[in-house]
Amino acid sequence: MRHHASTRERLPILEGFYATTLASLGPVRSVLDLACGLNPLALPWMPLAPDARYYACDIYADMIAFLNSFFAQAGIRGQARVCDLVASAPDEQVDLALVLKALPPLDQQAKHAGRNLLRALNARHILVSFPAHSLGGRGKGMAENYEQRFRALADAEGWSIERFVFPTELAFLVRKD
Repeated sequence: MRHHASTRERLPILEGFYATTLASLGPVRSVLDLACGLNPLALPWMPLAPDARYYACDIYADMIAFLNSFFAQAGIRGQARVCDLVASAPDEQVDLALVLKALPPLDQQAKHAGRNLLRALNARHILVSFPAHSLGGRGKGMAENYEQRFRALADAEGWSIERFVFPTELAFLVRKD
């Protein structure tokens, strides 16, 4: 997990990240991890139902092959596939979608790509996160900017959100229903 920048940044907070952000949910039986990187390797820290299905997608085919091998070796009911989230959103119906630190890069690729993705997801809950610092370690007001923009989006969509602050990440649990 240390070999992927986004996942590496989460390592110091991994013990509490999922326990804290997902504490208010009942048993999560299905997850869709978008722009997943190596995040599926954090499955042991996620409070999921024992029979949970785990779907993951990313744009990098070599990473997807690795994750499918990991799922098979670990006996996880999981499936990873290549996807382009700017072009279209996966259509799996899930309890929880993970969109971790993915919205800023999506919006850099295409205006409103992140908003369009969140709208299209067929998930009861979405855990969205943003980096608190640049990869170089500077804050530069990033978290405040991301929070302001995300709250405006959630208000416009009528979503209720719960906010979580960690040293390296700002997260929101979205309830779409």
